[in-house]
Amino acid sequence: MPTTEHEMWLDLFANNPRLAPDLLQETFGVDMPPYEEARIETPVMNEAKPVELRADSVIVLHNRGRPVLACVVEMQRDHDSRKEWTWPKYLTAVRARHKCPAILLVMWPHANGAERISTPIALGPSSVVTPHVIGLSTIPMVTDEAQAIANPELATLSALAHAEGPQREAVLAATSAGVLAFGKKDAKEARNYTDYLSEALSEAAAELWRTLMGVASKEYRSEWARGYVAEGRAEGMAEGRATGRAEAVLAILAHRQLTVTDEVRDHILACPDPELTATWLERAFHVGSAEELLRET
Repeated sequence: MPTTEHEMWLDLFANNPRLAPDLLQETFGVDMPPYEEARIETPVMNEAKPVELRADSVIVLHNRGRPVLACVVEMQRDHDSRKEWTWPKYLTAVRARHKCPAILLVMWPHANGAERISTPIALGPSSVVTPHVIGLSTIPMVTDEAQAIANPELATLSALAHAEGPQREAVLAATSAGVLAFGKKDAKEARNYTDYLSEALSEAAAELWRTLMGVASKEYRSEWARGYVAEGRAEGMAEGRATGRAEAVLAILAHRQLTVTDEVRDHILACPDPELTATWLERAFHVGSAEELLRET
């Protein structure tokens, strides 16, 4: 598992290079050229020079075998005035190497402060480099299961950005579906996503996340997920099961777009019985209404 936030975010782009154009288009409205493939290219910019010039990641869009857009991706945790000088170098170097237009995408893993690094960089009287900075507050929210399955990397970023907001349940429910489905293709990376969110989210959101990963519907449940949950329980996840399962029940109902009144929500959250909440979890995927869930018990 990646040990740093920096590595984890870059892994999302490495696993899904289309994440870069998707974010640029959805967040900034950047018109993408037609392309058939997005490839990770070497981030080293120099040509056999003593001092190496290296970006965090470079993604090149190809159409009919030709590069049509090069995207330099930088993960920036803090403001660094030196980037004003190095970022333009990255763009000009990658533009020259691939002989196509280039754009700079900067990931800022904070809710605030992105404006400090998004100021256009003047190269001269009529030349400007504009960093396209995406912070947690501007990451698109994913609550649709199909979208999360199609793009689990975007769903993971969405969970990081929005799991503390009012749509927590729907966001995490969609993300769990996406990550579990991804686990069928790449169990190791799916577990990386799961572990990273477990550590990065707040205690309340992380508990709901871990619970959701163990109660997904049969279509998405897989051997790697069952093994993950069993291991987690052996390490002490049994503590607070009733509360975690109650929140998972609400997440599933919200994801299925079933109406939950305040009275029903309070009743579910107040349940102290882990066996009863476990029963609700099994039924939450099939009932026609939240009231039906409670009537059956």
